[in-house]
Amino acid sequence: MNKSELLEYIDNNSTAITIFKDKVRAEQEAKNKKRQPAKRWNEAKIERVVNKYTDDFISNVYDKLYKGVKANRNTPRNKWIEFIETNEILDSLEESVSMMEIGED
Repeated sequence: MNKSELLEYIDNNSTAITIFKDKVRAEQEAKNKKRQPAKRWNEAKIERVVNKYTDDFISNVYDKLYKGVKANRNTPRNKWIEFIETNEILDSLEESVSMMEIGED
């Protein structure tokens, strides 16, 4: 399983990605409102930032799962899914993302 397959799997079986993107988007829009009018970003720029944060997030999840699964490039997809389901990764991920606070303090 590669990162894009993992993203697709999580997106199809959990709301974690949607929640994450919504939180990042809300934080970026709040930051954008504080910018001077001439320096405000358009929606496309905000979406690019949301997608970059999401990619970084998935890379982090993938790296941790890769170690947990003890995977290599030939590890079958069903071994990944079995590990994810056995360890209730999606539930944990969803709970973590729900409690996550994004932004500057």
